[in-house]
Amino acid sequence: MAMNRRIKTTLACTLALPALPACASPAPGLDVATLSIAEALDAQAAGRLSCVDIARASQDAIARQDPTLKAFLAVDPNLLQEAAKLDRLRRDGTVLPLHCIPLAVKDNIDVRGMPTTGGSTLMRENLAREDADALRRLREAGALVVGKTNLDELAVSGSTISSLGGQTLNAYDPSRFAAGSSGGSAVAVTTGMSLCALGTETVNSLRNAASSAGVVAIRSTPGRVSRQGTIPQSSSMDVVGPICRSVDDAARLLAVMAGTGQDTPLVPAPLAGKRLGVLTSLFGKGPEHESVNTVMHTALELLRSAGAEIVEIDDAEFDSDLSSKRLNVANHEFGPLFERYLAGLPAGAGPASLRTYVEAGRYPAATMDKFLKQALAWGDPMASPEYLEALRYRDALRHKLLSMMASQALDAMVYPAQKRPPLAVGDAPRPERNGIFASALGLPAIDLPAGFTPAGAGAPAGLPVGLDLLARPGDDARLLSLALSVERTLKARRAPPPLPQSGT
Repeated sequence: MAMNRRIKTTLACTLALPALPACASPAPGLDVATLSIAEALDAQAAGRLSCVDIARASQDAIARQDPTLKAFLAVDPNLLQEAAKLDRLRRDGTVLPLHCIPLAVKDNIDVRGMPTTGGSTLMRENLAREDADALRRLREAGALVVGKTNLDELAVSGSTISSLGGQTLNAYDPSRFAAGSSGGSAVAVTTGMSLCALGTETVNSLRNAASSAGVVAIRSTPGRVSRQGTIPQSSSMDVVGPICRSVDDAARLLAVMAGTGQDTPLVPAPLAGKRLGVLTSLFGKGPEHESVNTVMHTALELLRSAGAEIVEIDDAEFDSDLSSKRLNVANHEFGPLFERYLAGLPAGAGPASLRTYVEAGRYPAATMDKFLKQALAWGDPMASPEYLEALRYRDALRHKLLSMMASQALDAMVYPAQKRPPLAVGDAPRPERNGIFASALGLPAIDLPAGFTPAGAGAPAGLPVGLDLLARPGDDARLLSLALSVERTLKARRAPPPLPQSGT
């Protein structure tokens, strides 16, 4: 079947395009896996790297690491040809803002000429005719699509496991999973298989994945970035966002995706005098939470030493476990949206309906069964009392949080993205993720590395801990400037260790 061949597109550079030469190393002293966007652009401008060099480096990194980590569902079979086109453009005098910046794309986002599967074996013939709007802007700016990444099937859970790709593993300890649902994208970035990636988020999926991978992800104010060309889950909460290894890189992508351009460089906001509200109720209280709490408290002390004012806020209503149940309107919105999406597909590109999808039973039952069967059980979920109550509670809590930020003159809220480190494969996913307040209340937020837990068995570099910053709606630019200062103060990014050799 043609789609099976596409899904199994070779990961080894010498096989991806047999007519082209085998992999060649880039210029000495350049580690493509650690380059920033600015460094990659400068290296190309100086002639130290070609776009084909960059593409081959991504292919090589995928060939070495992806058989273990399972971040990718497919590599673009035209990757080297597209790289060669960008090299020709440069030789002809055209240099684009993101010229040959390698980009991995979560496989619920359309990439022209590649399937949009949502990780489902039932949708592997769903060939995209056009790029999603956000990706189209990035490609017009010169970004180079590497391939499609694994996700929680249909992006409805938090473990990055799908019927098509299996489970993506954590690069810092492959005995643990990568969180989700944008885990494949985050793992691709932290390992250097791609410089940046696109993901989506309904509740936690960008920031949760970034926290577990030691990278940066941005959830922008809803409406800033187009969602056209994505498999929907929630009309209220879905966003498309960037994942990169630094705040500056992620902000560069976001500017292009949002159509605001690159004319104004991101400038760090001085931390002196900034007031950061710390929601103490979002810290765990058990021994299993101590390692994350220690990292977070150390990070907060560093920010205090840099001049920030740390304002502790103890309010039991900001309880992510409780709020995930009361605020998550996506559970109600998914069914009608997915039915509408399926109805718009060409014949044979996917199941005929949500019921057909569920009755086929080819999805990961442990993470999806309860959610899908509840979606079927509702008659008109968006007319249900539960949905209307969730909307009412959302509006009340949003008013409370924004009023509190105003009365306390807070520049941002701060909390751990997850209350505990990444979980081991086989552990039941736990709700101890704190992203619901930004996603349900329609607020911009960014997750960036706060530090690492102590090294342990299977995790010689320790495990990453992510810090979330949340701001008022529309304050995206100020939030990113603040995040840049926080990042430069903490200096917490750490590359994953080499993968264990098979048999060891």
